[in-house]
Amino acid sequence: MKTMRNIWWIAACCLCMILGQCSQADPYADAERGMRAQLGAGFRYGRAEMFVCAGNLDKQTFNDILSGTIGEGAKLLWKQYFTKKPDYPIRIYLFKDEKTYRAYAKSLFNDTDVSYFGYYKPDKRALVMNIGTGTGTLVHEMVHALMEPDFPDAPTWFSEGLASLYEQCNYTSTGLVGLVNWRLPVLREGLKKKTTLPLNELVATTRAEFLDENLGVHYAQARYFCQYLQDRGLLRDFYSGFRDGYKKDPTGANTLEKLLKKPLPEVEQDWLAWAATLE
Repeated sequence: MKTMRNIWWIAACCLCMILGQCSQADPYADAERGMRAQLGAGFRYGRAEMFVCAGNLDKQTFNDILSGTIGEGAKLLWKQYFTKKPDYPIRIYLFKDEKTYRAYAKSLFNDTDVSYFGYYKPDKRALVMNIGTGTGTLVHEMVHALMEPDFPDAPTWFSEGLASLYEQCNYTSTGLVGLVNWRLPVLREGLKKKTTLPLNELVATTRAEFLDENLGVHYAQARYFCQYLQDRGLLRDFYSGFRDGYKKDPTGANTLEKLLKKPLPEVEQDWLAWAATLE
């Protein structure tokens, strides 16, 4: 009898464990249910990695963005840079045009003063996209979302520079490769009008200083400096070195000088000479 009681007790414990596991909430399923409740019919839903997505797009376009831009993009960014993955779902709202994008930005989050292309809401862990403009801003905002748990202290100049680098990029077997984009004329106009910052000042900017009245020029500077590092095969090493040594080098200046083996004023000269050759 004692043996039978032990068997029944063990079986009961196992059943409780199984039921307990089954009853545990799935945060990704919960996120999708929440998006379905918000958006309802007329949207498609899916998941790629930790991204839970919804879009009022045709099936082929939605699936291509979900598996290609989002799923493959996330895998390549982890391969290149990030070691710590988000342990929570990140929602992506893909709207087919500006009209629905702005309408839902207001109804979902009460956001009215928003970028034409899309934006990331860190407090909501959500990307809200006017995907009718293309997927460049989507990749930009994905970099922010994936970088957040891996390098949460990254200064604005670097987080925006790295994210902006992939607004125009190729997906390759080794990672994303940033290409020349529309920010190059902005950089050249800033250099002409002397609204750019010296490199040692750019890397020392606070978020407010980076996003001041010359923010467009600052974005262009940071973006093309990251491409300069990329084209020399140094961007990945800079990312990991800067992240790991952030407490001792919060601007990244020392890491850059060590990596490039010259002081920042000389680095700036080389960078600007390189930028002048771009087309």
